Amino acid sequence: MAADFGIQDNEHNNLMMKKLDDMRKEKRLSDFTIKVGNEEFPVHRNVMSAGSDYFDAMLSHDNLESNTGIVDMKEVDVDSVKVCIDYIYTGNASITLEKCEQLLHVANIMQLSRFCEKITKFLKASLGPKSFFVIRQLAVKFNLKGLEQSCDEYAVGHLGSIAKEVEFNQLDKNYIEFLLTHDMSSYLEDSKLKTLLQWIKFDVETRAEDFVQMVKKLDISEISASFGSHLARNDSLCSSSAEFMKLLYLADKSPGKDRDANIPSHSTLTEKGILLFFTNTTHLNLYQPINRKLTQLKYLIDFLPKCKYTAVCLKKFIFVLLPGKKVYRVNVWEAESSWYEMESMMNDHGQLIRAAVHNNFIYVCGNNTMERYDNTEKKWGNVECSSIAPNGRALVTFRDEIYFIGGYNATRKVDKYSPSVGSWSSVKPMNVGRRTPAAAVYDDRIYIAGGWNGSSLSSTEFFNPDDNTWTNVTSMTVPRFHFSLCVVNNNLFAVGNIFGSYSIEKYDLDENQWEKVTDLTDMEIMSAASIAVKIPLY
Repeated sequence: MAADFGIQDNEHNNLMMKKLDDMRKEKRLSDFTIKVGNEEFPVHRNVMSAGSDYFDAMLSHDNLESNTGIVDMKEVDVDSVKVCIDYIYTGNASITLEKCEQLLHVANIMQLSRFCEKITKFLKASLGPKSFFVIRQLAVKFNLKGLEQSCDEYAVGHLGSIAKEVEFNQLDKNYIEFLLTHDMSSYLEDSKLKTLLQWIKFDVETRAEDFVQMVKKLDISEISASFGSHLARNDSLCSSSAEFMKLLYLADKSPGKDRDANIPSHSTLTEKGILLFFTNTTHLNLYQPINRKLTQLKYLIDFLPKCKYTAVCLKKFIFVLLPGKKVYRVNVWEAESSWYEMESMMNDHGQLIRAAVHNNFIYVCGNNTMERYDNTEKKWGNVECSSIAPNGRALVTFRDEIYFIGGYNATRKVDKYSPSVGSWSSVKPMNVGRRTPAAAVYDDRIYIAGGWNGSSLSSTEFFNPDDNTWTNVTSMTVPRFHFSLCVVNNNLFAVGNIFGSYSIEKYDLDENQWEKVTDLTDMEIMSAASIAVKIPLY
């Protein structure tokens, strides 16, 4: 019986392929010819069949090429054919950006999938302000979706750089809107607006009519007063547009310092996700629903107590609000930012503290008290609430009002507060009484799920303020109490559970169905502090 010594000699394979390549170059034992115009390339049938699905299919059937031993390739670049043959024999190829289009064309004809992947990798590595436009055209032409996505991400993060190139002004309207409104962009609205104005003015006669419509896709409230004043005083396109000036007025960009906007060459990409506070780890974590990935962030949270605190996102800051009045804040849009202890709240809102953001204010309630933090004045102030703010209510901001839902005694009661006039009113009660449910605005409705009513609840319903009705939908897969509802990428997620089912599930609106998307069995989520955020990926 023969012994198996497990010999694996890769060098032997390399020597064999080198010998075959030498034979090709010396035109020895070649039995097939590839013609391109007046050029002829003698090759070996078995090597071409093994290396190319195109030639394998051709030479496996009785046809003109297999019978004559000659294939005449039309409308292809002769140098690219030579490079592809070299790759089949050696696995090596010399690639330049200028030749990539013709090379991809031939490699696709020959069905050299691995070679196409290598070319794509080369193109990704070659992305730059000038090359972007050519590479993106190649990605679209050859339906290279991964390369196209890389081009888009590069453009979103390097808007300032590519905007300096002449080709930028020739991009179509839809792609300009895509770059200016992309979720991953962290460019300031001033920079985006200045870039838009550049593009409009390149062909102002044709594009001026789209100006206001495209401006409305930006967050006009984030345009600085100084840049708004600069445009009103110095830019004829802006100052002559009554509708644009009205947008500035409504955004309260009253005349002040006059300063032009700066467009950085590049800006950090951002990601939408669910910010998670864990009681058994020392860092914040971001759950990204698109790839179901959990990323540890640099922001330490080891100083936070293991109590039932809550968190909100206001502008570029994450605020953590604790029982016992303490408040901490971190700017997640600054790479070197650290936690800072803010002015304490005026009241202790207890273990079931809840908060919501409205305009530039944070509203906090619990223990029959309610107050708000003015982010402009950096001050806390009490809000008259009578008995509207007991423990166990869910808070959610919707259509310029704040809704207070459920309560400690598992009530069905729903109240709303109008900050603009300081008035309270009640709306139709929920179908189910709930203590500490979770709430979120989704699909232009208020969704309420879970809570406590003698036991943990899984039931879910939504409120339509247009007709003052509550409608039941499919229940969650897990009963949840003291948890969060978060909306990310137009999807609704239920996060955590006080009783230890540390999982995340997603609601499919079209299917009216909940689906568990991840288990975090080793992680103890501070559920009521989970929030949807958009932050830079440093």
